[in-house]
Order: sequence, then C-alpha cells, then structure tokens
Amino acid sequence: MKALYFENRLSKVMLLKVAERFSRYAALGPFSPLRYAEVPEPTLPNARWLKVRNLCCGLCGTDIHFMFMEMDPKCFTAAIPGVKRKFLGHEVVSEVVEVGKEVDGIAVGDRVAMRIDWPSCFQLEIDPPCPQCAQGNYMLCENLGLGELPVENPGGGFSPYMVLHRTQPFTIPAALSNDAAVLLEPLASAVHGVLKARPRPEDHVLVVGGGTLGLLTVTALRGLVPESQVHCLTRYPFQARVAEKLGAAVIPEGPDVYKKMAEASGGRSITGYFRNEILLGGFDVVYDTVGNDHSLHHALRWAKGGGTVVLMGINWKPGKMDYSPVWSQEVNLIGINCHATESDGRTSFEIAAQLLLSGCLEPEDIITHRFPVSRYKEAVRTFFDKRNSQAIKIVLDHLQFQECS
Repeated sequence: MKALYFENRLSKVMLLKVAERFSRYAALGPFSPLRYAEVPEPTLPNARWLKVRNLCCGLCGTDIHFMFMEMDPKCFTAAIPGVKRKFLGHEVVSEVVEVGKEVDGIAVGDRVAMRIDWPSCFQLEIDPPCPQCAQGNYMLCENLGLGELPVENPGGGFSPYMVLHRTQPFTIPAALSNDAAVLLEPLASAVHGVLKARPRPEDHVLVVGGGTLGLLTVTALRGLVPESQVHCLTRYPFQARVAEKLGAAVIPEGPDVYKKMAEASGGRSITGYFRNEILLGGFDVVYDTVGNDHSLHHALRWAKGGGTVVLMGINWKPGKMDYSPVWSQEVNLIGINCHATESDGRTSFEIAAQLLLSGCLEPEDIITHRFPVSRYKEAVRTFFDKRNSQAIKIVLDHLQFQECS
C-alpha cells in the first residue's frame, strides 16, 4: 500500500533544514524526511488488535508540523522518545475489516475514529499502566520509550489501511455522517480544552483563532455552556462568517484590537511607552487555539486578573515572549494535549459525538476543501494559502473507496 509517513532520523531532518533555506516547500521535495511511498500492508500483530480500511482523514496542523519538522531540538517534546517512522493522519474515519479474537465490542463493518494516536501504555501493552494512562490521560504517558509497538508499519489516516490496538478505536454513532465523523477528533480536543477551564454562565470568554480548532472551540462552548458570552478573534472575513454562525461575537484582528477587547470584556485598554498595550479587567477565560509566541503573548494580556488562559494550539518552536501577566495579574495558564478521559468519566470523544448528534454545526461550514491523498502536496499548499483559498478544514480522501460524504 502507498502511505504518507515521516522518517524520524536526525540526518534527514538536518538535510531538510538546509533545503528550506532555498525553498519554502522543501518538505514536499526529495530532501525531506516526508515520504509518500509503498510500505507493506499491516497485519494483526496479535489477537488484541484490529484492522481498518480508511475512508478519509482531516489534515491537521500537527501533521503540517511533522511534515515541515517545525520543532526546536531543545524544546521539551523534542526529547520525548518517539517512533522511528511516524505515519501521519489521525482525524480519520475508518471501516473495520478484521478483528482479533480478544477484541470486544467492535465488529467488521463498524465505523471507527482513532482515539489514541501517539504510543502509550495501551498500544505498548504495558501492565500495569503508568498512573497517567490509568487515569485516562494517555497523551501524558510516562512510559514512552520503554517499549516498542508490536507492528513496524501500523499505518495512519493517510494510509489506505492501518491496524489499531483494541483500546484505540471510538465507535462512530450510526446517525453521524462521515463528514461529521471526520470532525470528531478535533472537536474532542476542543471539548477537552473547554472542560479544562469550564466558564461560568455569566463569564466573558474569548477564543483566539478562527481556524478549525478555534471554530470548534466556539462550538463546544455554545454546546456546553450556552449562557456564556463567547467572542472569537479572527484573521479573515470567511472565518468571521462561520464564527458568527456558530454563535460567537467576532473581534477582527487589527491595529485597534486592544480597544475592541476592552469593549467586549468590559475591561480597560492602556497603552504605555513604546506602544506597550495591556488590558485591565479583561476576559474571564481565554482559549488560545493558535498557540504561538505572538498569540500567547496577547492571550495572557487579555485575561482579567485571576482569570485563566488555556493553551490549546501546539508550537514546537517556542521563542521569546512576555509571561509577566502570570505573576503580575495572577493569570492561570493551563495547557492541553489533545483529549483524554474527562472528570465525569466520559471521554472527550463521547462528549464530542453528543454535540455533533445535537446538530450544533453543519460540517460543510468547517470542511472547505478535499483532495485525494495522492494530491497531498496541493492540499498542503492550500493549507498555507488561507487568504486566497479560504481553507478551514481540508480532508484527504482515499479514492479507491467512496468519498467521505
């Protein structure tokens, strides 16, 4: 089968960094660790695994980070033991084609999403599991690097087939269309972020970012805390239109954004020397779905004293930023890593599925583009050219099967 994967080898990463001096899209060229190539079709390594046929998969910003190896070698995550070959694609809709004898509750023909992507105690079959995995925080597994997957090429969402451990799949409700189901994983991440700092009904809330995660965070807020006053900072008019449709008051980016933030939150905008802008009495909760130095710098300044900032966007190349609001205004800074088992015992996926079943959004508002997997390079260029493409969620389809919708 032909699969899209990333070779986790330092020599190839260094070669890519040299090539990037000459081409923005070097990651899509011959000097890249990224490969779209033939690999053996995976088979069940033991009776506790199942095999699926992938129908479609969303292109996530995390996939882009891997493709372009946007990671500082000195950041925390760079030191975490990883896999030698990372198969890309996790926002996947799949059909079960084979089930091991020790897999319960899943049958051939079921549709599933992938609930646990990165290796944890579950796929490594470490017993007893680490304390984090035992609590359902599989993305925080403490046993990374202490074992290897029993299958060399498990495949990913951008592969026609992949194998999953029995703990990984989430069974997709029959009433959900495939287009709604492909939003399950990113919506689960949005749910996890909202529940990390669930606002009170009267709170003023800000979502930073109008991309997929930002718009789905608006969706989660409207579904979980409908009485809260939700605002969304967007860069482009097409993002603003969707945010408004989902129930957020839009704040467009611009030179007067601090004044707009003050008006929306009831706070006070102040400008010091050298155009040093701050907000006093800002938002109760700020969800930063962009997650770079620039967005977090401002998110911390837009939260009220004693308020909370939830860092949801991923940045593997942290630089320099002002964190003084954390002590000066006693702002609580919380991070999330995808999804988990929530405090009420339900998984983020279960809650996301319930929101989708409630009709909280129309998938076509989020899914703007689709390509066959073989045209992944075109999809990546569309991802980067949002101003012209007006892309929100891009879906890659496996053409040997019916399209996702």
